[in-house]
Amino acid sequence: MSESKSSVLEGLWSELLAKIAAMLPEQSFQTWIRPIRPERFDDNTLTLHVPSQFHYEWIDSHYSLQIRQLLGQITGQEIRVRFTVAPKNGACPTRRAPVSLPKARVPAVRAPTPEETQLNPRYVFDNFVEGDGNSFARAACLAIGEAPGKTPWNPLLIYGGSGLGKTHLLHAIGNFALTQKKVARVKYVTSEKYTQEFIHSVKNNRSTDFSNLYRSTDLLLVDDIHFFAAKNRTQSEFFHTFNSLHQAGKQIVLSSDRPVHELDDIDARLISRFQSGLITQISPPDFETRVAILERRADEEGASLSVEVAQFFATHIMSNIRELEGALITLLARAAFHHTEPSIELASEVLREKMGRTVTKPPVEHIQEVVAQHFGLSVDALRGKTRKREIALPRMMAMALATDLTNNSLKRIGQLFGGRDHSTVIHARDTIRELQEKDAFVRETYEALLKRSSRP
Repeated sequence: MSESKSSVLEGLWSELLAKIAAMLPEQSFQTWIRPIRPERFDDNTLTLHVPSQFHYEWIDSHYSLQIRQLLGQITGQEIRVRFTVAPKNGACPTRRAPVSLPKARVPAVRAPTPEETQLNPRYVFDNFVEGDGNSFARAACLAIGEAPGKTPWNPLLIYGGSGLGKTHLLHAIGNFALTQKKVARVKYVTSEKYTQEFIHSVKNNRSTDFSNLYRSTDLLLVDDIHFFAAKNRTQSEFFHTFNSLHQAGKQIVLSSDRPVHELDDIDARLISRFQSGLITQISPPDFETRVAILERRADEEGASLSVEVAQFFATHIMSNIRELEGALITLLARAAFHHTEPSIELASEVLREKMGRTVTKPPVEHIQEVVAQHFGLSVDALRGKTRKREIALPRMMAMALATDLTNNSLKRIGQLFGGRDHSTVIHARDTIRELQEKDAFVRETYEALLKRSSRP
């Protein structure tokens, strides 16, 4: 692209962004518009790049018309808009067929109370910390919140381990939909509570009232559906509730601690319904996201938290956000009681007393020994020059562990691995973090090595 064309594209896009930003809520703008990147502008056609097919479908059905209208206002001409989607598995970016979605209705009724909805007002999209492991799930949830029952993603099912933010997202959908007046009736319930309520209704001959309560909602949010396992009558009741809502165009959002195909003792009819919509996973947060979560929670508590302490907790609590936040709250309470600032020493006490972990800073040499022993290698091999995969992967793990567990500089760590420079250490650290998100073997191996390396 010539310099003049590039300048025209940048100017047009900047002006378009400003106009769109003035029209949309900040949350919607940041989620859907900000990730778009302009590619070129020629022959009265503006080509825009979006990060995923999911993102494209939402933009095309909700904002394409406004974008074209604004472009007409800016240029005085009819401008065509073309989208490209991030390539998948090496495929070329392509223009996707549009998906037509009807607009959400705005019912004119009183807002339900928290007691009626069972929603926690603290759980909203604004305080959900986004990272690589949850960004798609968050985007899907926001899409549902903006148009419940009006997207192709019904039901939406989110799965992932305990304490990763599934419940937060379910509440955020409900709170957003009510605040923006997208629906009138929202109900959040855990599958355990749903089961208890159903049993109580049967016992008191009020089954019809129970059914009507859940089948009259516009947005039903059910947490922990794996709890339905082996509860046949409850499953049957929920099956009919699911069908009633789905056929009426009402939105259903579910969460589970495991993938659908791993749900045991669940009726095949329900499994089929669960698989009929969009299924998305939440993965454990990476290091940066864990630090961001701690900093955000400290801000909410009105407390100061040093980067060093946040990184310390993020290094030693890797897979559970509730555990991470619980350790922070304990630390802040302990610091307030002693009239002192949260420190590494105090954080070490919290880990030891609250979670049974003794934490010290191991030397890099100890980490190398642990990794070498685990993989059946010599320490010299880790420090050597060979790039064979059977040695390169353990070496990268050892370097990543050294950055997570020690106070050594990147330069110093590189020196201890055969005189490598700091960029090699950065590459090793980033590669291992990326692999942890994608590869269960790498994630489990790294966590095991982390625990062993933490004890010099």
